[in-house]
Amino acid sequence: MKNNLSKFWNFTPLGLVMFLIVLVQVALTAIYERFTSLFWSYNLGACGHKLVVQKGTDIRYPKNISVGDLVTIGREVTIFTEFRDSKLVIGNNSQINKNVELDYSGDLIIGDNVVISSFTMIMSHDHGLNPHSQPNKVNKKIGSNTWIGAGAIILPQVQNIGNNSIIASGSVVTCDVGSNVIVGGNPAKIIRLLE
Repeated sequence: MKNNLSKFWNFTPLGLVMFLIVLVQVALTAIYERFTSLFWSYNLGACGHKLVVQKGTDIRYPKNISVGDLVTIGREVTIFTEFRDSKLVIGNNSQINKNVELDYSGDLIIGDNVVISSFTMIMSHDHGLNPHSQPNKVNKKIGSNTWIGAGAIILPQVQNIGNNSIIASGSVVTCDVGSNVIVGGNPAKIIRLLE
């Protein structure tokens, strides 16, 4: 027990005060996140069982979003679209970690068992060469059992990321990714094939 407490408390009286403050903050955050998860589960277009939506998440046009069972959306995630009629589908047991920006303007399908790591950006629209022009939609599909590493950027022209693939952390993906591969770099290239 003492070993577990030493992660948060140095066993001094003043340290106990800070430990109790942190304990209360953690408890309040857990209660808040249960409430927001319940709120979003009734506000989305379709929702499976055990949705978790953590603190600070911003979701636009929730009625256009369908999620499967056991989906987790981390803290400070932004899920947005430029269009009122765009659709987002997130498969079962998928996880979107903290500070991800997920643009579903061009419609986005995320398969089952997908992990999108922290600080990733996925874009599904562009403006061509004029930033003030009407946005262009790009349909995008991320296959099942895919892992997108932290800080990766998936540019709008990418339409398909295949099943069972890994996008290395910090990669900039500029073209489609096949199934069963690891890609990395800027621009991302195949590093190795997976069996």
